Amino acid sequence: MMITPSEITELIKNSGNNFHAKVARWFADNGWHVLISPYYMDQTQSKAREIDLVAEKLWPLTDAFGHIVDNIAVRLYVECKYVVSEAVFWFADKDRESALELVCRNGLFQRNNTYTENHHYLSQGAKVAKLFSTSNSKATENEPFYKALNQVLNAMTSMQGQLVTIPSARKSQRYPKAVFEYPVVVCSSFERLFSVEFFAESKPQPIQENFQLEVRYAYIDRNDHQRNDYFLLDFVAFDKLSEFGQAIDNGAIVAADLASE
Repeated sequence: MMITPSEITELIKNSGNNFHAKVARWFADNGWHVLISPYYMDQTQSKAREIDLVAEKLWPLTDAFGHIVDNIAVRLYVECKYVVSEAVFWFADKDRESALELVCRNGLFQRNNTYTENHHYLSQGAKVAKLFSTSNSKATENEPFYKALNQVLNAMTSMQGQLVTIPSARKSQRYPKAVFEYPVVVCSSFERLFSVEFFAESKPQPIQENFQLEVRYAYIDRNDHQRNDYFLLDFVAFDKLSEFGQAIDNGAIVAADLASE
């Protein structure tokens, strides 16, 4: 039997591609349809780019008799970050009004509703990351989390609204009643991530839970319109993907119930 050279083992172990594959397997094993490194056209530069993963999943809509009559879909735009150096995130209060508008944007979730308040964009912490810095960064464009943020938002704003690629949905030729689209950065670990307060002097604290980063993003949409929209990006540790998946599942079930009414 051939012995694998130690250099090859180390290359695989420490490769971002290996982590990319690990994240893809997690989504596939948990019922998601996964597109690996799909390419899209960057509207701002007319240039082909790629994103690590696009993951899609359907939730059924039922009538009063429990019969499935339609479905809703969730589409995740995922960047996978193998964290190799320390990073600090500056946290401040979440813009709840903008977050509420974001949740209610598709018309299913409504204001002054308990279900809406339980959406993970609103229920997951009052603080959000605003800025970040990584120890090995030399310039903004080479900052790993800046690149992740830009790639995931660029992909989402370029690809949002496209038909779902789930085989069963394509076979039925029925477009889901609603599609919820979320930008996500999955990190190999949070062990090297720390938080500080933006509006107060504070000691760095280890980041231990999934969190969100808040950003205003200016872009040109697919109809060549200039936009400047509010987004929340989920930052998820690989060992906490199940918690994130449960939050997405809970929101999708509520959305399906609302759409069935």
